[in-house]
Amino acid sequence: MFDESGNVEPGVLDKDFFEVLVENGSDAIVSIDEQSRILFANRSVERVFGYEPDELVGEPLTTIMPERFRDAHHAAIEAYLRTGERTLDWQNVELPAQHKDGHEVQLSITFEEHRYEGQRVFSGIMRDVTERVERENELQRQNEQLERFASIVSHDLRDPLQTAKADVAILDSQYENEPLLDELDDTLDRMDELIEDVLTLAKQGKSIGDTARVPLERVVEDAWATAGTDEATLDIEGNLLAVKADRERFETLLQNLFRNAVEHVGDDVTVRVGLLSGGFYVEDDGPGFPEDAMDDLFEYGFTTSDAGTGFGLSIVEQIADAHGWSVEAMNGEDGARFEFRDVVMS
Repeated sequence: MFDESGNVEPGVLDKDFFEVLVENGSDAIVSIDEQSRILFANRSVERVFGYEPDELVGEPLTTIMPERFRDAHHAAIEAYLRTGERTLDWQNVELPAQHKDGHEVQLSITFEEHRYEGQRVFSGIMRDVTERVERENELQRQNEQLERFASIVSHDLRDPLQTAKADVAILDSQYENEPLLDELDDTLDRMDELIEDVLTLAKQGKSIGDTARVPLERVVEDAWATAGTDEATLDIEGNLLAVKADRERFETLLQNLFRNAVEHVGDDVTVRVGLLSGGFYVEDDGPGFPEDAMDDLFEYGFTTSDAGTGFGLSIVEQIADAHGWSVEAMNGEDGARFEFRDVVMS
């Protein structure tokens, strides 16, 4: 059964071994026939649903389904058997199920179809993700509270700020070329930027919305139209693919990178965007990052520019994390470079 290295020899594991794996795996497995009658349930259904496998075999699948989904399930099965068209994704779809004691369990399910003795059999491989979903919901509630708080604070600060800017404008018309008024106006502008960035940072803490296939080149161009300058150059390298993303937040990510390039390099900066294996990059032609700043680039409030607020790259990292992407900042061949990986592209 084992070779000289202690590894299992190919082809020697028998059917019983794999049946044990299926029976005792961490995921619950349930198979049904065309009438949604349960034909098989492994041992893990007890941990996930509270039923012994024998209690489920022969019962309708709706036994472990919340009542509000039962009619939709029957309609979807009937439509699929008639047309062969799926009404939902069969890979890692998240749906609630019903435990024996009545509470709901959040599942990630992968569906499969088989033929057994001439009959069609459907199987669901089900993973309990209740704890993760509850953590995400709690985080969402906290972030919504944070956004409301930030909105109130920004409103209460903006009103007196706009009044102060109006007063400065009046004084500037009376005392032309007064350096102190220019400095005060610049200070008020910086306060306005800080308020806007704090509000944006609070909003970006939210879980991402629905993701869809987004043309990368189009989002890059739209972000550049907002954050670029007339003197700056955008260089899109190669044929960019599409990215699975929340379009609005993805555009915000790119806007922050483009503004960061303009802020640190100048209005005539050149920014390049291109593809990587499993992702994309954004790079400018500036001086790059100081070596002693590399570990702090994504920290809140950290900036190497006198004009920066230090929130832009924090927002970039939050949006990337929310999508499940990794982001790394580095000095490229010409300037600052950001690489995003683990990106679903097509």
